[in-house]
Amino acid sequence: MAAADGMRVLSARGAHLERGYAFGLVRQLFESSLRRAGADERERWLSGAAAAAGRLLAAADGEQQSEMSLLHSLFWLTANVCQERPVLLVVDDLHWADEPSLRFLAYLQQRLYDMPLFIAAATRPSDPSAAMDLLDLVLTHPECRILQPKPLSPQAVGVVLAEILGESPKPTLLSACHTAAAGNPLLVKEVARALASERDDSAIEVDDVQLRDIGTKAVARRVSVELRRLSPAARRVAEAVAVLGRHADPRHVAAVTALAQADRALNELASAQILRRAGEEEAVAEFLHPLVRSAVYEQMDPSERVRCHLASAALLTREGHRAEETASHLLRVPNLTGEHVSMLRKAGMEALANGAPESAHAYLAHALTAEMTLEERLETLKDTIGVDVLVDVEAGLDHLAVALRLVDDPVQVAEFVALVGLAKLWVGLAEEMTEELIKVIADLPENCDDLRRGLEAILLDVPLVVVGFEHVCQRVARLRRLPPSSTINAALLESMIAGHESFAGDPRGLDRAREALAHPQMLAATTSGASASVPGYLTLLIGDLREGMDAYGELVTEARRQGSTVTLGVALTYRGMGWLRMGELAEAENDLREVIELHHITPMGVVLPLARGLLAEVLLEKGRIDDASAVITQVSLPPSLLQDGILYPCLHVQARILAGQGRYEAALEAAVQTGERFAAYNGGNPALVAWRSQAALCLHALGDTAAAQAYAHEELELAERWGAPYAIGHALRVAGLVSPMPDAVTLLERSVEVLRPSPARLELAYALVDLSACRRRQGQPAAARSLLQEGMDLAQRCGADPLVTSVRDELRALGARPRRSYLTGLEALTPSEARVAGLAATGLTNRQIAQRLYITVKTVEVHLSNTYQKLRVRRRNELGAILAKLPGR
Repeated sequence: MAAADGMRVLSARGAHLERGYAFGLVRQLFESSLRRAGADERERWLSGAAAAAGRLLAAADGEQQSEMSLLHSLFWLTANVCQERPVLLVVDDLHWADEPSLRFLAYLQQRLYDMPLFIAAATRPSDPSAAMDLLDLVLTHPECRILQPKPLSPQAVGVVLAEILGESPKPTLLSACHTAAAGNPLLVKEVARALASERDDSAIEVDDVQLRDIGTKAVARRVSVELRRLSPAARRVAEAVAVLGRHADPRHVAAVTALAQADRALNELASAQILRRAGEEEAVAEFLHPLVRSAVYEQMDPSERVRCHLASAALLTREGHRAEETASHLLRVPNLTGEHVSMLRKAGMEALANGAPESAHAYLAHALTAEMTLEERLETLKDTIGVDVLVDVEAGLDHLAVALRLVDDPVQVAEFVALVGLAKLWVGLAEEMTEELIKVIADLPENCDDLRRGLEAILLDVPLVVVGFEHVCQRVARLRRLPPSSTINAALLESMIAGHESFAGDPRGLDRAREALAHPQMLAATTSGASASVPGYLTLLIGDLREGMDAYGELVTEARRQGSTVTLGVALTYRGMGWLRMGELAEAENDLREVIELHHITPMGVVLPLARGLLAEVLLEKGRIDDASAVITQVSLPPSLLQDGILYPCLHVQARILAGQGRYEAALEAAVQTGERFAAYNGGNPALVAWRSQAALCLHALGDTAAAQAYAHEELELAERWGAPYAIGHALRVAGLVSPMPDAVTLLERSVEVLRPSPARLELAYALVDLSACRRRQGQPAAARSLLQEGMDLAQRCGADPLVTSVRDELRALGARPRRSYLTGLEALTPSEARVAGLAATGLTNRQIAQRLYITVKTVEVHLSNTYQKLRVRRRNELGAILAKLPGR
């Protein structure tokens, strides 16, 4: 129907035996169309960000691609194909799809509203072999419409029986067939065929018991019966087709079966309605139904099944097919040889390069079942553990245990332990991991300084994430005294030391972080998953907001380019924190919601509660207190993460929500709990968690002014020691709110003075509004109005609706008429709008901008429309001159 209406139709079918083949479903959808396309058409489809997808589908060499970059590239390939005419993607047996292909469909599903694209898929409910988490993500999407065909009615069953039997069935037979097959169309047809093949010239008389038996075994029985009636060659060919799958063309079938007349046997199977011709020019043989293929495959002699898989693997290797295609056969073969191990390792690396760590994990784990030398096993274990930590941490730890039993050299032991990094922490084995790291570090020879520094960096990450490991922090003093080194491991260790210093509020951390992050390999090390660099980036953010946001901007860009999903999630989370502190609430919400969306595709681990806590705080600033409460209630962690998890941001925003609801006693308790949790990480820096000021506001509201001032001034002292303008300005403002006049005025004036040159616009808006209240109490209404108007302008630009409403009320109370919102001019542009407008001014099209910024064309159009309104221009060519006035351009 779609083809008749002029749509381009791309189709694929999942197969149980091919679920380990990474992006197998995606390849089915696009490969043949790309192969048939003319040079110009192919160039259009693979233009821009879609180029990486072209390398995947063509098995071309190129730089390694991680899953996120490939998903982005495949999305743009789809978008490019859709440019020419509407497209229908048809996927059968979705429950047997490989996981990378399912992730692509989930990724695509979030972006469908922008394209003339329709996806139709069929899936079997509750199939035990399905990747249910991903399948549920696809099926529960709001835009997904699920159709559940009803069983065939008795009248419909009668039509099928009459067509196959050549006569109208008796009512008793019709009723029994309908009951036995439960209205399933396939089983109805198979029951009818079984009856037709067994009847004699007399009328069919079958009792309910016999018919029910026929119904429950219909498919397997018919396959078995039909194959026995056919020639031996046809049986061998059917088995070869079951093994070869989508490679079952006559030439391959002949090679696997060693039959010269394979094509004749294929025709015989087609006549028996077991196979049909499909694909381009009907060159490939496939079974009429996946259940028929399963029945043939399961009835094969085990030794013959292995022989066919080995023959298929050898054939595909000779023809130069992808190592993954060969490996999908080797996964079904026990007792592998050294040659097979090499192929599986190659397939594992190929799958990893193509952004499919699950497939790489399957190939490498199976390779370990083979006999091999000790050296080969250790090398294979290294490859496998490196992939395990991305897919199956428990399996990685099991493989680590195997490796450690095979080696006794301290350096080899240390190298294997370094491979798993913080993996034991993720599964609640922080104590075991810590003891192991300490022992391994102590056993290393003196000449292994660089490896030791890398292990120390991993160890120092533990007390920043896990409660109860304060003793590890004592190593920092000794590690500070290490002689300088230019290696990346040394830089990672310095980054981690900086993190400890910033948590404690030691101002030395900021310069240390700057120096560590300047290492030329730091960006690559971070995007490759080196978590030891994260505290350095965070230190920079809370020490110098502008500098930190620039660094996180580079990290986000590189993580997108490399496709490092977990690093991207971490970078977006902390960049969201930076946007929040700058008062760019829309930007913060976008980043933090993207993290939550990424979590549906790739688990974000301990960063997820941090992202949810920050998102709740953003929503609170926007006046959406119910939404903020809902986000916090979604923060749930497994028992192991109640100890191992960054929970203090969630506790902090909970205190703010409770205070916003007027529940000050509960808010005070939550604020104090935040401080206790933060202290468990050796944390005391208010630039990271300003829990004391929140406690001070709660105590002030409860009437305990002395205690409120004590908390506020303690935070101010700590903030001034750290030296970051945002933290100092916030502490001064809160201290002013809980202090009597005239001290309040002095503190608030200092807050405004500190915040003016900083990028923290929302905090400045609060300080201006709070200072205006003091001016009003001093009998200076004109000064109060001026401060209020400035504060309202800032709050409007930030999107802080509650503050805007409060200021309007204050202005009316002063007898002033609040002026209309003036959200125009360069300062009114959000950072995203400015980025899009800047790229548009350089001549990039909307599609090129969308590809570069990893957003949709629709989002680009919205940003440009907002920009035109705010700058009062009508055309793109007017943007350049105006944008040149932006700071930094």
